[in-house]
Amino acid sequence: MSRFLKSLWGRWQPRTLSGRLALGGVTWIAGWAVALLLAFDVLLNNVLAGQVDDALRARAQAVAATLVYREGKLTTLESGNGGDEALDAGTSIYLGTTLFEGVPLRDEVSGDLLQAGKKTRDSERYGPIRYLAWPILDGDTQVGTIVVASDVGVRNHTVLVIVLASLVFIVLTLAFTFFALRATIVRALTPVRAMGTQAAAWSEEDLDKRFDPGAGPLELRELSTTLNGLLERIAAALRHERNFTAELSHELRTPLAHLHAEVDLLAVDEPLGPQEVENLLTSIRRLEGLVETALVPARIDHNAAPGLGLVRDALEGLRAPASGSARLVVAGDLGIVLAVESDIVRRALNPLLENAFRYAHDEVRIHVSAHEGQATIEVSDDGGHLEAQDVENVFSAGFRADPGDGHPGAGLGLALTRRICRAAGGDVVARTEPGRTVFRVTMPSL
Repeated sequence: MSRFLKSLWGRWQPRTLSGRLALGGVTWIAGWAVALLLAFDVLLNNVLAGQVDDALRARAQAVAATLVYREGKLTTLESGNGGDEALDAGTSIYLGTTLFEGVPLRDEVSGDLLQAGKKTRDSERYGPIRYLAWPILDGDTQVGTIVVASDVGVRNHTVLVIVLASLVFIVLTLAFTFFALRATIVRALTPVRAMGTQAAAWSEEDLDKRFDPGAGPLELRELSTTLNGLLERIAAALRHERNFTAELSHELRTPLAHLHAEVDLLAVDEPLGPQEVENLLTSIRRLEGLVETALVPARIDHNAAPGLGLVRDALEGLRAPASGSARLVVAGDLGIVLAVESDIVRRALNPLLENAFRYAHDEVRIHVSAHEGQATIEVSDDGGHLEAQDVENVFSAGFRADPGDGHPGAGLGLALTRRICRAAGGDVVARTEPGRTVFRVTMPSL
């Protein structure tokens, strides 16, 4: 049954938001209207029943005023005192359970009313009739009963007509309310629909277009502000990706051009010396490293189950360049287990070490520690080349602290390091100390 009702509701449920909101509003109004109608029906029945009872009570008292009980006998006053007018076809007088005057009552009625004190009873067998029993007392003892009756069919018919008329009025009011609410909601949502159409019409070339934050009511102004913030973040991400792609392309041109030149030498059958071969292999390795490093963040994002690795394994293969004069010093706990694959951490550290050896005078230091599920790897050099105002700029793609240092790179290494760290659930920041530059890498650990 529950599945059938859900299926029925799904079939008849409005498809539009305006229809659903209007239906929800009408449903609440219908609930309140039905509750008020039931309360009105109860109140109307009580009022009309009270009026009937008051009329029956007045008749019974008028009849009682014409009766005299003396020495076990019941007598009526003279007609001049109004006794005959008080008695009508709806009045019965009993002495005990014996009919004294009037119309005899049916057994199912007399059994409930006679000698029962003041009491009312309804009967539907021969039509809607209401009875009222009024006791005839001799002192404190009931010796007889006056029963008066009234046809309440008119009253019931009146109640039924009023209830049906109220139901028709409620149905018509709900229908009008539904269409009025729907039209009002559609009109209120028109600016929202226009904003959606406008946003859908904007293309990738419209990154600077925004909604007017001062147009419309307060809710639409707040929505415009929120959407403008979202569009700004999307535009920034697209600009960053475009810049990164352009800069990566520029960075790849150098080793590719070098490879092309070396291949040209091979093409004319000129013998290659050891240095040319080494240059060719170096360019190939550099190109491979750039491509692999650029793909690491995407590989992390698509890997739902991160691997594990030791810091010791991540540092393996990171050595001082043969041409460099600075020495590499490694300290700290190398047995820390990282919640990241060692190869990923190695690729994040490699640009930091290249940068450190490029500017170091005598020493490049790596220090490893862990605290509360976070491993910290600090890479520092004694070159002191970084200015305090550039500690954040160095992670921007294309930024170079010293463009004239003779290094052929395009400033992508540290930007890639940050992308890799954040994709792996960590981060990298820089700071300056007297005579030293420190890069602090954090990675999740066990």
